[in-house]
Amino acid sequence: MGRARLAAAMVVVAAVAMAGCSTPTDDATKGSRGTTGGTAVDQVDAFPGIKPDQAVEALLPSGLKKAKKIRIVLSAGAPPTSYVSPDGKTSMGLNADIGRALARVMGLEPTLVSISLDGIIPGLQSKKYDMAVASMSPTPERLQVLDMVAFTKGGSAVAVPTGNPKKLTSDTLCGHRVAVAVGSLQATTRLPKLSQETCVSKGKTAIDPVELPDQSQVLLALSSGRVDAVMADGPVLGYAQKTQNAKFEVLRDESNLTSTGGMAVVKGAELTPALVKAMAVLHGLPEYQRIYQKWGMSNYMLPAAELGQLKG
Repeated sequence: MGRARLAAAMVVVAAVAMAGCSTPTDDATKGSRGTTGGTAVDQVDAFPGIKPDQAVEALLPSGLKKAKKIRIVLSAGAPPTSYVSPDGKTSMGLNADIGRALARVMGLEPTLVSISLDGIIPGLQSKKYDMAVASMSPTPERLQVLDMVAFTKGGSAVAVPTGNPKKLTSDTLCGHRVAVAVGSLQATTRLPKLSQETCVSKGKTAIDPVELPDQSQVLLALSSGRVDAVMADGPVLGYAQKTQNAKFEVLRDESNLTSTGGMAVVKGAELTPALVKAMAVLHGLPEYQRIYQKWGMSNYMLPAAELGQLKG
């Protein structure tokens, strides 16, 4: 790795480390403006045009009604869906905006906290957070302990170094090191399934997964040559290409896998009916579409027919 690229990589690692160990809170009223990968956008939106919905407020648990506040946890290190501002203090990205907008629908003041994905479920179970907005897919394991409400679409993609020196495809990763984020759908489901279907079942060497704390470190592993490929959410890879001058190319995923991302609360939570209603209200507002346009993810808006609580 050249000196300039190494320096840039260290900046990314430092930012990720800061995000992983801190609990940043937001003051959306400041209307802060930040940069990421050299691209400036209005990062924090207080959504003043969204008014509390009385039907949603009537469904809120008494504790939240009284406090008028809600603690929302997100995953760090996966722009444009979720990441932390360069100063380490503000949760940003599509999921953060969805969380803030939902809080407005519920008539609550949000506190947003970004942590590693694998810490989200324990944080909900310990009641440290009231809800999570982390684009989590409804796996059977998650649905055993969570109520999940659909809010977005997603999909996996595979990336390799520019020029694809090893001439890989999404179906020829057998025996190769592939980086994935810890706790992600790719780590728990997609990559193991791909390995079984394209390698193990055909008597070939299984794919060698390399699990790393978040998507930023996954991409760093690819640029440094530690892995042959990465598997991540398509929006994350596309955003990195546009904003970080990332030196990789995205392979066509022959399975064309898509998934539904859900916000989450602990299973059986009193908050669940309010979230189902709040998401339906937000989906019908122009702010929902504007959030996706802002982050370049219009193709991942949830169809109205797929609203509601997710089932196994």
